[in-house]
Amino acid sequence: MGQVTSIPSSNQAVTPSTRATASTQLSGTEVILTWAASIILHIMLLGIMLWVVFPFSSPTEEALPVALTEYIGTVNKATFQPSPMPNKADTSQPTPTAAQHVAPEIPTTLADLGITKNVDVPIIGIGTGKSDMEGYGLSGGAKAPDFFGLGSSAKAAKRVVYVVDRSGSMTDTFQHVRAELTRSISSLRRSQKFHVIFFNAGPPLANPPHKLVSAIKAQKKAFFDFLQGVTPDGSTHPEIAMRQALELKPDMIYFLTDGEFDPSLVTKLDQWNSDRKVQIFTIAYFDPAGAKLLELIAREHQGAFKFISELDLP
Repeated sequence: MGQVTSIPSSNQAVTPSTRATASTQLSGTEVILTWAASIILHIMLLGIMLWVVFPFSSPTEEALPVALTEYIGTVNKATFQPSPMPNKADTSQPTPTAAQHVAPEIPTTLADLGITKNVDVPIIGIGTGKSDMEGYGLSGGAKAPDFFGLGSSAKAAKRVVYVVDRSGSMTDTFQHVRAELTRSISSLRRSQKFHVIFFNAGPPLANPPHKLVSAIKAQKKAFFDFLQGVTPDGSTHPEIAMRQALELKPDMIYFLTDGEFDPSLVTKLDQWNSDRKVQIFTIAYFDPAGAKLLELIAREHQGAFKFISELDLP
């Protein structure tokens, strides 16, 4: 007879190992609920961590630094009266007769020229030989070059043009201008550019290559060699030189002259530099005859004015 295999009945005893196996087998719904609970728990823990590490309070505002500045006094155009000096004779032109000569009226404001804009201008060290802000130049960018004590009141400038009078009346004092130009340009950094234009009644005389050049050693030496050949003669007509200077689009212009010039230059500069992107610093050299016009130009073009006397020279 064949062997008979017994089949356990429904009430047959279940061993402990059988119960453990059955307990580890979860249904699909139970698995999904378990994962959902785990995800929710982790999100809550992450939120607590973010709250601790990155608090949601508004950041504390820090006070902005305050730049240290020094006040430069301004000259009231109604009270500023340079001491009168005789006009220097122009040996290149015939002397007009009394009937021909009519002294022009010098404007003291742009309103005198039909222009309504007006602002104040710093007047630097009139007759004292010292700039009121000397030693307090603001740092940052290319430092503006000093020229007869005006550099400390100028903004940082990378492109600088000097417009300098070489009329016959400058003959006795031109050596001081040479020395100051040499000192000023020697102090320029390699990142800066410069150009120098000399004027009289004829065509302006400018250092080659007649444009802004980098202030490297070779360009400085080339200018110093050129400067030795510049001699004063003729009369004072700065209009063409100032127009050429502005066409170079510099950051600033130094304008030095020792005498009177046509007041129409003020109106023309207002047109040529209407956006006031170029600062114009003016210097009345020895003779205060043109001081009022020079002060007006500096006032209108965000610059400063200075009168240089014998006391300012070494």
